[in-house]
Amino acid sequence: MPAYSDTSIRDWYSQLEEILGDVLEHQDFSMQTWLALGAAFQLFALAWLPSRLSFWFPLAWLAYRLIRTALDSWNPHRSKLWSRIRRGRWMGQLPEPENPSKATETSEGVVVFLLGARLNHPLGKLGPGAVEVNEVFNDMWREAEQNSSKWGYLGRTATLVDFSDSERAPTIWISYWKDLKGLQKFSEGTAHRLGQNMYNSKKLPFVGIMHEAYYAPKGCWETIYDNMPPWGLGKYQLVTFIFELIIGNIDWMKLTNGATPCRHC
Repeated sequence: MPAYSDTSIRDWYSQLEEILGDVLEHQDFSMQTWLALGAAFQLFALAWLPSRLSFWFPLAWLAYRLIRTALDSWNPHRSKLWSRIRRGRWMGQLPEPENPSKATETSEGVVVFLLGARLNHPLGKLGPGAVEVNEVFNDMWREAEQNSSKWGYLGRTATLVDFSDSERAPTIWISYWKDLKGLQKFSEGTAHRLGQNMYNSKKLPFVGIMHEAYYAPKGCWETIYDNMPPWGLGKYQLVTFIFELIIGNIDWMKLTNGATPCRHC
């Protein structure tokens, strides 16, 4: 019988979570579907489990959640909700290029790249192509992280969901780059090419793909966070500091590292 170490089990679980972690999520089903599934589970419990267990288990879980919420509400700042929050108002700045001679036309700004997918199948993430799409995007972001210094990749958000689409919520990723040249290298990378070829060959007939790219020149962008955990570009900016913001009396030269902010961007 083969021996399994804790490390190998954790690695196996991490790989499984990476492959299937975004495939099924609670927002993939409507509230009515979840209620129906809960009712079906309760019927199954009543039929196959002791009556006392099937009766008290959901009540015990509900009581646990209520007590935990009440304790957290007693002192919210010490609850788990605040464990990752950076208190106060803060912002971040990108460092100046280390080698000005290698600067490109857009290297002094920030490139925001939105990449999204929509599963146009009645089964949603249970339909054909869902697992393949998840693997393709995971490979692309992994390759971007491995080449971050060469491509100017700064980071990305976690998987975001657009709930404004009532039929099928698209998944979206917001990524940040130092310049358009690096984003072009990302599009020419192995992982992106494989995904592009798979899509163009009609192997994913029920998948919709979109992307948007924006370039903000130096002085035409800012990040301000107040009582927020590190998020978005603020999660990856290399220089951060806390400041006091006084409306109508902002030291823009200090906040933009000497660059005059663009009032028309």
